[in-house]
Amino acid sequence: MNTPPSFSLFLLLTVLSFAGSSMADYKANVFNNLPGNANLTVHCKSAGSDLGTQTITYLHDFSWTINNLLNCDMSWGNVKGNFDIFDPKRDASRCAYGNTCFWVVKQDGLYLFIKEHKRLELQFKWPGN
Repeated sequence: MNTPPSFSLFLLLTVLSFAGSSMADYKANVFNNLPGNANLTVHCKSAGSDLGTQTITYLHDFSWTINNLLNCDMSWGNVKGNFDIFDPKRDASRCAYGNTCFWVVKQDGLYLFIKEHKRLELQFKWPGN
């Protein structure tokens, strides 16, 4: 897979900014790389708390600090899906540096940067794809 230079720079800067974060917490970072400059709407809940709705514009990101399961409804255009973007049992050992899970949302689904593989890998497809 060919990673665009803009995302590589984003990933480097984000990793450096989170390097000193608390080791007790995790961060879930969602980067919008949808086609056509589409906005991504994300509504998340964690441990029974409603974390609100965020609109992430094209080539921008948003992060949540969490310790528990993070479940999010995501939508763009007529496409909608529900995803667990952080599950401590699944993600604690595979997420990137600084206890951060880096997600990139694309037209075909959600990609996670897997630390051991040093690359983005498709984890969830949009429903119907």
